[in-house]
Formats: sequence, C-alpha cells, structure tokens
Amino acid sequence: MMFRIGTPTSPHGDLVFGGFIFDWSWHENAGMQGLNAFIDGEVEIRNIRFEGIHSLGTHGNMRVATATSDSVALIESIDMSGGGLHFRDTINTRTTRRYGGDTDELDFGQSWSTTGMTGHPNQQGTTIFRNVISGPWPDNAIYVRGGTGRKIVSNCVAWNGGGCQIRTNGGNDWEPVGWLDGTEDKEEALNGEYPGSVVENSRCIVEKKPEGVYVTPRGLLLQDGPQTVRNCEIEIGYAEGGGAGGTYGLGTRGEEGDAPAGPAVFENCTITLHERTDAVYVSPYSNTIELRDIDINTVGWESGLDRLVGGQGADRLENVIVNTA
Repeated sequence: MMFRIGTPTSPHGDLVFGGFIFDWSWHENAGMQGLNAFIDGEVEIRNIRFEGIHSLGTHGNMRVATATSDSVALIESIDMSGGGLHFRDTINTRTTRRYGGDTDELDFGQSWSTTGMTGHPNQQGTTIFRNVISGPWPDNAIYVRGGTGRKIVSNCVAWNGGGCQIRTNGGNDWEPVGWLDGTEDKEEALNGEYPGSVVENSRCIVEKKPEGVYVTPRGLLLQDGPQTVRNCEIEIGYAEGGGAGGTYGLGTRGEEGDAPAGPAVFENCTITLHERTDAVYVSPYSNTIELRDIDINTVGWESGLDRLVGGQGADRLENVIVNTA
C-alpha cells in the first residue's frame, strides 16, 4: 500500500488527507491500495482520483474506518471510475490464506483486489462516504460493511461490480456528531435524520457482467444492524437468476444467531428491471423490513408484486407500485 495511517491496535488521531491522483493508467500492471486508514478522532479525506484500471491484482483502492464510538470520518469526492481486475486476471501470483490449490475455485484469492472502497470489521463511530464514484470491481464496488458503528453512504454512484454495488451494515456503537446530527444528545440523534446507517441519494447500476467478475452482480445489500435506504435508484440490465444466489435490486443478508439483517426501511426508491429477477430479496434471517413509497419498473416484461419481492418478503409494504414499460 502507498499510505497506511493507523492500525486497529494503534489508531491514528485527527487527520486531513486529500488532493491526490493515484495513476494506474501509466502502464498495464499498476495498482495497489492507495490508502489504509484506521482513525481515532476527526478525519477528512477528500478529493482523490484513481486514474485508470487497477490492474496489478493487489488490494483495492481504499480502506477507511473509525476506531472508537466518538470518532468520525468524512470520505468525500472519491473517483474510482476505472474499477479494477481480480488478481487472477493480472500478473499477481500471490496466494492467500483461503487458497485451496485450484485456481478455478471461487475461494481462491477472494480477499485480494476484489473491492474498491472497503470498511473494517472493527469499525465503531461514524463514517460518512459522500460523492464516491466507483466503476466495476470483481466483488463489491463500495463495501463499507463491518463493525458496529454507523455508516452513511450519500450521493454515491456505483456500477457493474461483480458482487454488490453498495454493501453495508448498521450498529449502535456511535456518538452524535454535532455538525451532522445537530445535537450532542444520543436520544435526540436517534430520532433525527441519521438514527443508524443510511444509504441515500445514491445510484446502483448493473448493465453487464464485465470480464474478471466471478460472483453474481446485485444492486444494494444490507446486512446486520439498523439501517435506512432512501431516495435511491437501482437499475438492473443484466441478471443471473433470482433468489438468494441470484441478481436483485435491493436485498438483505442475515445470519443465524446475533447477526440477522436489519431492521431496515427502504423508502422513496426506484428499482428498474430490464431482466426477470427480484426487485427486492429479503433473507430468511432478517429483522423487520419495511418498504415505503417504492416504484418498481419492469421493462419489456410483466409481473405482479408478489413475484418481485422474494425470500421471506417484507413485513410492511406501503405505496409500493409496479409499472410496466
């Protein structure tokens, strides 16, 4: 990696970082992790562009996480339009701890070069990803799931990732941020605009499956913890079946025990399906899932709402409209 600032055992304090161009376009085999930051304090990371395709097969472009419940990081105006290649499609021959001896197995090197923007399993506090643009990556484009803090994904665009375009989770280990929440009181913040993790005003697009992608592409996926998705657009122009293992627009993925998906609210969103697949897929291990003011557009085919909300279905549907074009 080029810049490593803090670690989970020794996080860095306050930080301002930005104004960089990481140029992966100057030759065929270029790309590494530009920034890996683990922060305890107040952080601004802004105005970074990754030029060209990440084609060396190392870890993806950025990993940023906050370390304590009262820390906050703003990651803003990041351009990763070029995306990246899986290391199996590059000169990188390194194996990982998941290596099974067969390069045809999906588990071979899935932890390498798969994701553009990454969170961390120890994340607490509040991380805000604003105006992030991501092109195709072999797995998730914007994968900020991890830990028990609050993640806010706002005004982001991601397309043609092989896993999910945006994937996140929630948690309660965060303290209010005055400039974000308008209060220092946790109870007031829990009744405010960002009471948990939020994905808002963002767009996820799956129009094709690019070369070097090894898993099924999906739109937006929520995992454990309280979350809201609002004012988002999801467009699916390429699908590999439906259901848990297939393509869907919005989805949840829960686990048995202490990590069910949600509770979550999807509201004021538009899902456009050019292929027959699920608009929404709800994992069997999910807390309360509500859909409010959702437009589902099927282009060139027709379906009823009962065929468009798969899995165990939502607990509440309010003003969910299916349109056929």
